[in-house]
Amino acid sequence: MRRDTRKAQRKLAREASLAVCVVIAAAGAGCRQRASDSWTRDLEGMERRLAADVAFLAADELEGRGTPSRGLDLAALYLETQLRAAGVQPAVSGSYRQLYRVGSYRPAEATATVTINGKRLDPADYLLLNFGRDPDRGPISLVAVDAGTGVVDEERNVNELAGLDLKGKAAVVRKGAPWPLEKEAVFGPDRAIGKVMAATVRGAEMLVYLSEALDGGDEAECRFFAEMKQAPVAFLRPAGSGHASALSPILVVRPKAASIRSGDKIEVRIQARVEEGEAANVLGLIRGTDPGLSEEWVVFSAHYDHVGFRPVREGEDGIWNGADDNASGTAAVLEIARGVAMRPGKRSVLVFFTSGEDRGILGSAWYAAAPVVPMDRVAAQFNLDMIGRSDGRVQAIAPLAPSLYEEAVAAGPRHGLEVVPDQQPSWRVIYLTDLYHFARSGVPGIFFFTGTHPDYHQVTDTAEKIRYPELARITALVREVSRGYIDGAPRPRYERPAWFVTPD
Repeated sequence: MRRDTRKAQRKLAREASLAVCVVIAAAGAGCRQRASDSWTRDLEGMERRLAADVAFLAADELEGRGTPSRGLDLAALYLETQLRAAGVQPAVSGSYRQLYRVGSYRPAEATATVTINGKRLDPADYLLLNFGRDPDRGPISLVAVDAGTGVVDEERNVNELAGLDLKGKAAVVRKGAPWPLEKEAVFGPDRAIGKVMAATVRGAEMLVYLSEALDGGDEAECRFFAEMKQAPVAFLRPAGSGHASALSPILVVRPKAASIRSGDKIEVRIQARVEEGEAANVLGLIRGTDPGLSEEWVVFSAHYDHVGFRPVREGEDGIWNGADDNASGTAAVLEIARGVAMRPGKRSVLVFFTSGEDRGILGSAWYAAAPVVPMDRVAAQFNLDMIGRSDGRVQAIAPLAPSLYEEAVAAGPRHGLEVVPDQQPSWRVIYLTDLYHFARSGVPGIFFFTGTHPDYHQVTDTAEKIRYPELARITALVREVSRGYIDGAPRPRYERPAWFVTPD
């Protein structure tokens, strides 16, 4: 991060200037809205607004919008000010913010000890990626279950977790698969993230991933490990709230360091100075005009948080700006909200900016436990995440609502876009997005996405790399597809595939 010994004073000065910018930006938005009722249909104008929103949200001064953080709070202030200027009403008892408590710590300032059957491992032989585990819950003490390579890929008729009792246990898996691995793949059923998802939704509380390469190899997975081991860890408070997502901790262990068999006892102790703070989902509503259908809702969601920052030496960059992930989707939802507020439909609309997504979909998990509108009244959800790197195509991922995908495909040519299906269906990305908790509750939804890239979760995900003309066309596409449901079209059908396994 670009800092000197006067960083605290400089931060306060930047925050003060940003607060002024929020007010000025909102005032400008309000003036534009009053000037013309047709500006949201102007792609050129839309492109300018999207660029301005992304530039603000992905600025260094917001310090990566970690959950919780002052940068996240500034982003929330910006969003609620923009919603107010557009005429979108607050959705949470007169407020735009749904608050929740988050504990967090920095792995670099914590210590972890790992023992197998009472024998302590050398720290050089393991790496802990703690997804969502609160250290105040005490040590992770689990019985091991040998799960082979841990691959679950229904498309290839492979399920190495079938018949295993993983509930409350540690799934021990080897790196690899029944096929050659792709060096540049981070996600997939044959990678650590895919394996931990498959194990977690089947009840496992930790994945032990046996791999010689921890974080120094030349594979994309190793680079991902190197970044994520430095990223702040966050979890819902109070302690004991459990995992919010389909991820649980991953313990990467060199196979030569320990021979782990079913029945072995694994214990992980984390000593960390946990800081507890407050984060917010930002929620606005636009009331429908029909006396009956106004009690049903169309939800537009995007996570406005990112990973935050890490301390680095002077002159280096440690800010995860998150321009594509997910200032791009946030800006698009904000733009759609501006347009709907000018012309409401029969159904009501909930504008849902989530936080904590990059820390394990914390915000949407909290929302699902205390929804602003009943889940059974939600007709459809449109989730926008990482839509800023289009090459003329956009993925429309709707595994539980195929009719939404078909509508998006039909609308694509009208916006100069090719709408394609999920390019990696075996990744099961629904588990990692803000669709997850809505889908668990039976809500049909669709996720728009332009794919991962080398800047994913890197400090190089910056605003100048966003393809704004394409981002504007995707925004217009989503606006068209969703408009029918806002105006009263029958709900899309919810179809739950067999592979969509969720915890009890």
